[in-house]
Amino acid sequence: MNRKSWAWRFFFVKPQTLCLVCMTLAQFNLQGNESWYDQKLEGWYYFEDSKSPREKEPAIKPKTPEEAAKLAELEKQKLKALLALALLDPTEENVKNYITRQQKWMQQSQDFSNSWKRVMLQDPLLGDILENPTSTYGIQARKERESLQKRSLLKNLSEDHFLLFFFQGKDSFSQKAAEMVSLFSEENHWKIKAVSLDGEGLKNLSEFENDQGISEIIGVKVAPSFFVVNPQGNHVHPVGAGLLSLSELEENIFFEFMRDNPDASLIFKNQEINP
Repeated sequence: MNRKSWAWRFFFVKPQTLCLVCMTLAQFNLQGNESWYDQKLEGWYYFEDSKSPREKEPAIKPKTPEEAAKLAELEKQKLKALLALALLDPTEENVKNYITRQQKWMQQSQDFSNSWKRVMLQDPLLGDILENPTSTYGIQARKERESLQKRSLLKNLSEDHFLLFFFQGKDSFSQKAAEMVSLFSEENHWKIKAVSLDGEGLKNLSEFENDQGISEIIGVKVAPSFFVVNPQGNHVHPVGAGLLSLSELEENIFFEFMRDNPDASLIFKNQEINP
């Protein structure tokens, strides 16, 4: 049968049959089923994800430090477990779960950092930014101030203290240390008392004494070793051992006398620090 005869048969469909078809279509639409084009263009046709977005976990606010510590530990273990799973079974879902959890705590860390900055801006005395600035100019100014304090301290200590230097004449480290000790004495005007542990002398130190047991009393274990002695108060301060540089020796002396030492407070109490 040709196309022409099929077309003519369509126009001569019985009225009862045509009415039944129309009622069926109307009923289908009344049931609320939208057409393919009316479904908001969803699905693969517009590359949309048909799954509903994952609901965010409700934020838990701890009420006590102890509760916060427990929650933090639980979250730490959870993140560790998610990482382990993603490493051992690196499916897209496992990796996605780990990244999502990690980003959550990275944001939490950023929130903490922002709150820290706001608090410090409102109350600068809470931190040590005034004593230990982090800017380039601040660091330079702090170093200059410490250098002035160090020079002033060494100058004042030189009046009633001396450097006790233990060495071994045949030791190459002791020979090099003797050069540094001579330079320290010249720059800071300190008296040096050198003690030989093996009875041998050094080229840079014409005057020295052989050990008569003082090393055992003080507790000298290696050579070279350095001590600052206050003969009036009979105080001995260890300030280094080994092949030190001049700046290291000066820094050690500064540290030793500035750490909760009553003598250090007296040095700066009534004296202005001048360059």
